[in-house]
Amino acid sequence: MNKLFVGLVLFLSVLFFACQKEVSFELDGTPAQGSLQEDGGGLCLPKTVNGSYVAGTALVPATNTITVDINVATAGTYNIYTDTINGYHFYGTGNFTANGMQTITLSGSGTPLVQGNNVFTVFFDSTECDITVQVLPAGAGGPAVFALAGAGGACTTPVIAGNYIIGTALGSSNTVTLSVNVTTIGTYNVTTTAVNGMTFSSGPGTFTATGAQTIVLTGSGTPTGTAGVSNIPVTAGTSTCNFQITTTAGSVFSFNCASAVVNGTYQAGTLLNASNTVNVNVNVTTAGPYNISTTSTNGMVFTASGTFASTGSNPIQLIGSGTPVAAGTSNIPTPGTPSCTFPVTVVAAASVTWKFTVGATTYQGVNDSISYDNTTAPPLILVDHYGTNAASDLYNLAFLDIAGGVTANETYNSNVNLATTLANAGYFYYFGGGIELEAADPTATPGVNIIIKVTSHNTATKTIIGTFSGTAHDYTSNTTKTVSNGSFTIVYP
Repeated sequence: MNKLFVGLVLFLSVLFFACQKEVSFELDGTPAQGSLQEDGGGLCLPKTVNGSYVAGTALVPATNTITVDINVATAGTYNIYTDTINGYHFYGTGNFTANGMQTITLSGSGTPLVQGNNVFTVFFDSTECDITVQVLPAGAGGPAVFALAGAGGACTTPVIAGNYIIGTALGSSNTVTLSVNVTTIGTYNVTTTAVNGMTFSSGPGTFTATGAQTIVLTGSGTPTGTAGVSNIPVTAGTSTCNFQITTTAGSVFSFNCASAVVNGTYQAGTLLNASNTVNVNVNVTTAGPYNISTTSTNGMVFTASGTFASTGSNPIQLIGSGTPVAAGTSNIPTPGTPSCTFPVTVVAAASVTWKFTVGATTYQGVNDSISYDNTTAPPLILVDHYGTNAASDLYNLAFLDIAGGVTANETYNSNVNLATTLANAGYFYYFGGGIELEAADPTATPGVNIIIKVTSHNTATKTIIGTFSGTAHDYTSNTTKTVSNGSFTIVYP
């Protein structure tokens, strides 16, 4: 089927492109490589949404933003973007000058059409993650009017989470949930003043309904002073109440790094999961609670929290998070006095140049043959590549750029009928693993569509990186299958 597709494309190119103007493009530099950071469930980290989003109100790129974390494996130019949902989207371009963890702000553009929760997919390199933006109803873009429960005294039934240890920095687990009564929907941002080194903030948020609601304040800073109760005043509008944080002296300990047992597989570019742990003994000289976090090393952090009930040798388990950047042995430094290190061996990234997911199964492999035809009917460019894997499955992805260039952010739909419509077109085929998928023009596979998107094209290295997703016809079951998380890297001759 793809030969027919290619033949049709070439025929139409001669027929239609004789009168087309050639489109030029400039090389933006070597594209960066790396991975978006997500929580293991597909949600972006830190998934911060800034600004208010109101139906019918155009976004302001400087204030309507989202932030995401990127683990940069190869520095270079980047183009990070989302899909367009409900009339708006987010994007960010720039240049990474160094490897490692980076936080990037994406600017919003467009106008939300209706209120509701919009789940955006963020794309970078061959990775993606999701982030939710809440859109308020039209006319509700101003600040909310609300009062704290217990105003004038103690906050009503605050929910305190996390350990508060003198000299140990607060983190995302240190939260306080407060009850409020909303009389006018809108935006809010609540921050306390610093007390004994601690500050609590909600960050920007929105109320979409009146009545009883809750807000969550996250702690920051490092508790100081002596252990005991700290009264934290919080103000919202004209209402003020107080909640109490109990700090402790915390434990005193040092690691026995020689006892460390590293569990799980660590692979460059692959997010750590629940199997990536380290069992290690700790010598405790003062019992008490602990919050342990190692310094980020090669994209990895190991954490543990709890309470040491006794002095002496105590076993703990550190939980790994993050994404290793490079292969090799990483020496992870531990907190405590004296400090020591334990080694974590990171293996090289798997040799994968294409992959996609159907249901719970991910199919992946390497390219076998690649063609980049920009001479048969300029300015038309036809990119076509085949691949296989260890199971000898057959993969084929092709796309036609009618104006030439194959530039970043261009898309190619497989459901284009080139016999009637002159537009960028794509093609997808896969055979193996119990499925035979195809997404071609609507005369061959009606009712399905694979959308191919180029995320970067480096003409100096002849490298095209992109994503694809959508639906394809499965000849094995005679049903439509959803294809997600597709990615490809092509180095053409």
